[in-house]
Amino acid sequence: MKVLLEAKNILSMVVIVFLLSIITLFGIMQFRFFTGILDSYENDMQQAVVNKTTFFLNDLTAISENAAKRIVSQEQETRSILKLISTYDYRIVNVYLLDAKGNLQDALVNKPEDSENISWLGRPTQLSVSPVHVDQATHLNIVSFGRPLHYKDGSQGWLVLDFSIDQFQKEIMQEFAGENFKVALFDNQGHPIIWPFDQTKLAVFRSQPTKFYDHQSQFDVRKNEVGTAKWQLYFFLKETNFETFRAIAVIILVFVLYICLYQMLVEFWGVNSAKTYFENIDFAIFNQINEGVILSNNAGRIIFANKAAQEIFVERKNSLRNVKLKEILGHIDENQHLIDKSKTFTLKVSDRLLEAIHSPIIKQRKKLGSLTVIRPNVKEEKTYRNVLSRLVETIPEGVVYVDKNFEVVAANLMAKLYLGNIETGTNIYSVDPGLAAEINNHIGSRSVIRTGLSNYDLPCEIAPVYDDDGVYAGTLVVLLTALHDNNPACPS
Repeated sequence: MKVLLEAKNILSMVVIVFLLSIITLFGIMQFRFFTGILDSYENDMQQAVVNKTTFFLNDLTAISENAAKRIVSQEQETRSILKLISTYDYRIVNVYLLDAKGNLQDALVNKPEDSENISWLGRPTQLSVSPVHVDQATHLNIVSFGRPLHYKDGSQGWLVLDFSIDQFQKEIMQEFAGENFKVALFDNQGHPIIWPFDQTKLAVFRSQPTKFYDHQSQFDVRKNEVGTAKWQLYFFLKETNFETFRAIAVIILVFVLYICLYQMLVEFWGVNSAKTYFENIDFAIFNQINEGVILSNNAGRIIFANKAAQEIFVERKNSLRNVKLKEILGHIDENQHLIDKSKTFTLKVSDRLLEAIHSPIIKQRKKLGSLTVIRPNVKEEKTYRNVLSRLVETIPEGVVYVDKNFEVVAANLMAKLYLGNIETGTNIYSVDPGLAAEINNHIGSRSVIRTGLSNYDLPCEIAPVYDDDGVYAGTLVVLLTALHDNNPACPS
């Protein structure tokens, strides 16, 4: 029945390990799938912005070319042609005609006296796009397209169209200004056309265009150049730490899988079977006894140690769990598998001699582990107590020990001769109120106090006693004989 139960446990562990392997593999594949989806979504968003910006520039270029062809092909009065061109598109704000040298000849509206505002036109005849600027009359954001003109009489000139980009800016800001994805657009001179953040952070971005921080959020920055106008698109992708979470999740799954696999192998080899031997015992009960109790498996590693055992070896190890037994009991051969006899030996720890009983745990001729019980060397301590008691009884001074409740714990023969009827458990106030008062007055003192008992004309020494934590535990009183007292007794 036991064999069948162990087989079922191992089979259960195999099933758990198999399921965890499937979950781990599925989790890795899912993370890759989600990463692919996110990358595809980000790429699609970027491509949508590129397409929209490219279409906008190509549309303005086509309008400029058609207007240039119209001027060259028709014999009309200049003002009429300029008015006709202004109807080609609702975004046209103004139309200029220049000569081959770039001097202004005519304009549809707000005719300036010079052509400094269009001195950006390139040479020779090629399509040119101005930086973004603000129209003084309409206060609109303007981009100018210049197109060379080649008249039939051989003369040359330039056609310049001012286009409003306000609508384009609004559309980009509305469509591509999410929490995790933002777009910035700069013209060929580096002037911002679209900037989705606070203007004060523009200078910071220009100094480091690969990483950007806004309100404790970090963005990855990607760049793309658009069209012959060479406008620069910047895509701000908020870092979601998805890759970090993915790595942590995979590590946790692999760790859990490793633990289960380890446990399965342990169960298969029976390394921890000492625990099953005590499966009906509450190990916490061992913390209530004064003896140290250590339980180890047949691989020689400690699987349980009670509080007393931890305190015994605290100077060697902070924790005894999973520590090799030979590290604290070096002369115990934990690799013996067929020993069925207990062994008692003396163990020295921190200048203390302790008695240890080491016994293997055997079940069906198979060693499951070992049990070690450590306790003070009772025989030696008893001998020490007998020697000290004998010594106290033979000295000529009277010795009395009073606990913190002022009850007599011990008194030798000389003390009984000096103080009369003083028995264990008697309150010191009923024996000698003067001595009791002296004891009470000197609680807290860290030195031996020399005084005298006026009732008996007897000198004495009072020494308060403290435990390891510095807490008052009692008082030791030594009654001195006249032979040993070189000084007169002090009055109480």
